Amino acid sequence: MDALISIMLLLIANFIMAWTRQLSRGWIRVLLMTVAILLLLPAVLFGIRALL
Repeated sequence: MDALISIMLLLIANFIMAWTRQLSRGWIRVLLMTVAILLLLPAVLFGIRALL
């Protein structure tokens, strides 16, 4: 189950990053990129937990 959560978080972060690259420069781009980067931390932690 932890591996599935990790994969879903990585997919969501990847989608947000790809969508953010299409936007023009602005505060919404910075906000979305920050959210995507913050999603990577729990994805890595769930991935490590799934391996143990």
